Amino acid sequence: MYTYNHKFERAASARRAKAVFFTILFHILLIGGIAYSTGVDMGKYTPEFVKNLLGMEADDAATAKVDVPKP
Repeated sequence: MYTYNHKFERAASARRAKAVFFTILFHILLIGGIAYSTGVDMGKYTPEFVKNLLGMEADDAATAKVDVPKP
């Protein structure tokens, strides 16, 4: 009797995905703005995997100065 249209289900799924994306983006910007305006050192509170992901943590081997003898 009734036909079920999958188009509406796909549209609802897309709306939920967009809502989650914008919610996460909003909260990242909100927390970043608050942290930037207060001048807090976020490196102290940021987890190690996030530092590695963002490239905030400098490798000691890459940044170490090497004394190379000049000819």
